[in-house]
Amino acid sequence: MDKEQLLEEIQTAFKDVLLKDGIGINQADRIELQQRDVLIQKGRNLDRMWWTEWTDIQDKYLSSYSDVMYYMDSAGIKWALPAYMTYIIKHYKEGSFSIDSTIYVLEAGGLGVDKKDLYTPEQKRVIAQFLQFMTEVGGEWVDVESARNALEKVWGEYL
Repeated sequence: MDKEQLLEEIQTAFKDVLLKDGIGINQADRIELQQRDVLIQKGRNLDRMWWTEWTDIQDKYLSSYSDVMYYMDSAGIKWALPAYMTYIIKHYKEGSFSIDSTIYVLEAGGLGVDKKDLYTPEQKRVIAQFLQFMTEVGGEWVDVESARNALEKVWGEYL
């Protein structure tokens, strides 16, 4: 699968995913920093004010917030993951920590702190295709071994 086709697959599989009550990027960042509840709530509000859909998230946020998925719930990861995958496909040679961090989240199952599997079969297939793409093109820029592990342990059955 080529890059453009994979980007289209991600767009289609995750087109209707919204954050709703999930933990978004700003809220997760404030949880990671162990901020007070009032500031965590402010982060939650910013997520809903800045981004109606995952396609609204700008690359500068995706590259800067590399560890936030570790603090998201499953709804938040399902919402943010397509944005991160899209960012990674376009920028994997640039060395952002977000690249390997996303792969590590997928290697661990891609579930949030609440451990709920909210993915559709189509979304699971696209995630597997993303990981396979990373193993093929990642070379020196991506933790290809972790991408392979994620395929072998979790996502490979959806190819």
